This record gives sequence, C-alpha cells and structure tokens, in this order.
Amino acid sequence: MKPNKESAMIRALMVSDLDTIEDTFFNSFTAEEAPITYAVIKSLISEDDSQNNYCIGYELGGKVVSAVGFSPVYFDTASDISAYILAPLATHKMHQKKGIATKLIDAAKAHFIKNSVDALLVYGDPAYYGRYGFDVGLGKHFVPPYPLEYEFGWQAMMLNDKDISKVTLKFTCVNALSDAALW
Repeated sequence: MKPNKESAMIRALMVSDLDTIEDTFFNSFTAEEAPITYAVIKSLISEDDSQNNYCIGYELGGKVVSAVGFSPVYFDTASDISAYILAPLATHKMHQKKGIATKLIDAAKAHFIKNSVDALLVYGDPAYYGRYGFDVGLGKHFVPPYPLEYEFGWQAMMLNDKDISKVTLKFTCVNALSDAALW
C-alpha cells in the first residue's frame, strides 16, 4: 500500500477559506500582530473584485497553511508604472521553513509579470524579503502614504527593465492598508 500524501496546491483565496486562514495567521504571528494582519487579509479577500486584489494560498490537505495578499497602489501623479504591495504574508508555524512562502511569492511574481505589472512593494524585514529580490534602494523611489516606523523595511522589486532611477512616486493604497498604524 502506498503512503497517503496530502495533496498540495496554490490557488486563489475565497471568503469560504477565512476560517483556515485565520488559524494560519494566529499560528504565524504574535498575539499582538495576528488580529491586525488577519484583518488585512480578510479585508483584501472580502473586497469586491473591482479592487483587483490578488490573494493566493497554499492549500495542504484541504487547509490553507500559507496565505499572501497583494493589492494595487495608486500613484498621486500620472505614471506609466504599475505596482502592487505585498501585505500580509503568513505561514502556519507547523509548516514554516519548508519553502511554502517562496512558492507563493514565486507564483505571484509569475502572475504579475504575465499581467505586465512593473513593480512589487513590501514593508518588512530586508533580510527575509531580500532573498526574493526586494531591494531597500529601489524602495526609496516609492513613497508610502504614511510615515514608516521602520524606514529600513521599505523595499521594492522591479519585474521588468523599466528605469525608475529618476522617479519618486507617492501613492495611496486600498482601504485595507489605509491605516497609519500599519505603517
């Protein structure tokens, strides 16, 4: 008899996934951070499709054990640059250090490249996100809507060869990220 392997897949997240996503977030973040980050992903998943949010998860054995949300940013001035912000990302503590988050970020990057998005932004640990190609220097070209508590954590990645070296772009976010306390 062959061992029964749990089926795994990366897929779009839906409102019906929120129970397992909540469990993942509350088993990924501290007791203080979990309610805040879960509220963001819940809002991104629950918003209507016109927001163009992109939320995907890694399902294992019928449960979402890792989830990531991306939402578009809106530049204050006319620009031919398009960008999404990665926030939040969580992997259940029982499934961390297995490359699952890497699979989600790689799948998202492929999706955004295919859909001609120019840049991805993130506010987080440069040692962690740097391994995916996010860069603090590039982050300086994108000005968040609120002051950052930890400026060193603001990063960007270009998905194509557009030159942003002479550009500084201020932006606003979707409602889920429009809270100064998150920054």
